[in-house]
Amino acid sequence: MSGMSDLLQSYVENETKSIVDNPDDVGVSVSISTKAIIIQVKVAQKDCGKIIGKRGRTIDAMKVLCLAKKNTNYPEDSRRILIEVLEDENSGFSYK
Repeated sequence: MSGMSDLLQSYVENETKSIVDNPDDVGVSVSISTKAIIIQVKVAQKDCGKIIGKRGRTIDAMKVLCLAKKNTNYPEDSRRILIEVLEDENSGFSYK
């Protein structure tokens, strides 16, 4: 499954870097469990709002696109996708 995590990680990283003001501060990690694929996006504190968007629209759109990408490349996989936005190491906002 490392192919799936690499695919989603590079996609989310590229999309996030194109949205934020500080692309050098972007970090993306992907964890795969039995029921979910968890994508953690770490950005600078002032870019947190840009990733989430008004009423969560930007992050929701990114989640839908990640799900479409996963379902296109791995149609047999039924796991759901969760995206967490972290503004600092161990604190921040979590959106699921």
